[in-house]
Formats: sequence, structure tokens, C-alpha cells
Amino acid sequence: MNPGEHLAEVGEGDFEKEVAESGLPVLVDFFTPPCAPCKALVPVLERTAGKYPNVKVVKVNAWNNQSLCARFKIVGVPALLFFKDGQNVLRIDGFDGSTEKRIDDGLKEILGN
Repeated sequence: MNPGEHLAEVGEGDFEKEVAESGLPVLVDFFTPPCAPCKALVPVLERTAGKYPNVKVVKVNAWNNQSLCARFKIVGVPALLFFKDGQNVLRIDGFDGSTEKRIDDGLKEILGN
């Protein structure tokens, strides 16, 4: 299995159903295949998915989903958008040593933990 293979990929055709209409909070990772920071983020997203089973973690290929990028003003990747009740409630742009803690802190706030 490739890294991140079990993280579902969504696109323009199923974004509303999988993200906006999800009964769970959703963490959306906007990425591009050759992006090194995006690849480095995959293990963090896998750990996050395992740690928070009540949160859906999905990926959006920015190259193939330009209208979603325009809608959410994605100008660089990786970009992490957090959705709750269909609304974008938090955003983290880029990836560095603090990203995993920022994701964790954001999810705790969104989940009320």
C-alpha cells in the first residue's frame, strides 16, 4: 500500500457530499502529486486519521480541481481546511515542524476537547 492510500481522495464531483454534507468534521488536504511538503504531510494525516476516528480526513488534488481551489482561495499547497457542519472553520497553509501540533490543537478546538 502506498503512503496515504487509505486517505480518500475527493474532487469537484463529490466534494459537497463527502465534505459539506458530512455528519462528521472533515479535514481536507489540498495537494499536488510532486509537492515534497505534501508528501511529507501524509504520515501526519495518517496519524491524525488514526487518532481522531470521529473526523474524516480527505485529500483534494489541486491540479484536477481548479474550481475548488478558486472557491477556497488555494494559492499554494499543502493547504489544510477544516470543516464543521459544512463550514470552513479553520485553515493551515504550508507544512513545517509545528503543523502536526497545529492540526491537533485545531481539531481539539473544533471537537470541543
